[in-house]
Amino acid sequence: MKTKREEAVIEIINTFEEMSDIVLTQLTLLEKYMAKTNDEEHIQIASKIRENEDRIDRYEVLVSEKFINLIILYQPVASDIRKIIAIDRMTINLERIGDRVMNILHATENIIDSQEYKAMIDVLTVMLLSGTSMVEKALLSFINNDNEYAVWTIKNDVVVDEMNNKLLINSISKSKVSDKTKEMLLSYVDLKDIITNLERIADHATNIAEASIYSIQGTDIRHSGLESAQTGNNEGK
Repeated sequence: MKTKREEAVIEIINTFEEMSDIVLTQLTLLEKYMAKTNDEEHIQIASKIRENEDRIDRYEVLVSEKFINLIILYQPVASDIRKIIAIDRMTINLERIGDRVMNILHATENIIDSQEYKAMIDVLTVMLLSGTSMVEKALLSFINNDNEYAVWTIKNDVVVDEMNNKLLINSISKSKVSDKTKEMLLSYVDLKDIITNLERIADHATNIAEASIYSIQGTDIRHSGLESAQTGNNEGK
């Protein structure tokens, strides 16, 4: 029979996993929105994204409240504290990923019919899928207690950053624009906004992976680097 403390920890983990599922759903919905289907479906997807954003915000508060209650009421042991601190860090980053999804939605709404956006959609989609994969792997690392998923996520952050640096150059070479310079420049401002937020999603995935490594092996690699996590992983085998 589980103690009240153990039940409280499990409840926090379950709440965190529910929040994680919503954030991953947001990324899937964003991919569908950016692909531009019919107008009616577009409106429905945007409405669902906004509805889910409110749910994500509520989950962040709920996890924080459960965290505080656990500390006050049940005096968790050291291993529990490490896990819930990691969850708290990951929850903050999940909420920020949700914010980035909203930023991308707003920017996409402004330029989805422009030639500049159409020229970039394939690259933007690849970048979104890369970021989504990083978030998934980082979360699986924590849920499955698998250090390798977290290491993979952190290594792939560099790949996404390099992709971001090439995006504007690619868009310029692909675009066939008219002489409406003002409209073009405004479109590129929004494109840059989308690109920046896509890169930030990958950064937040890296933060989640780092928190997962902390939970699994007690190594805080935010300043010491990935090598310390890999060393700790090898020692544990």
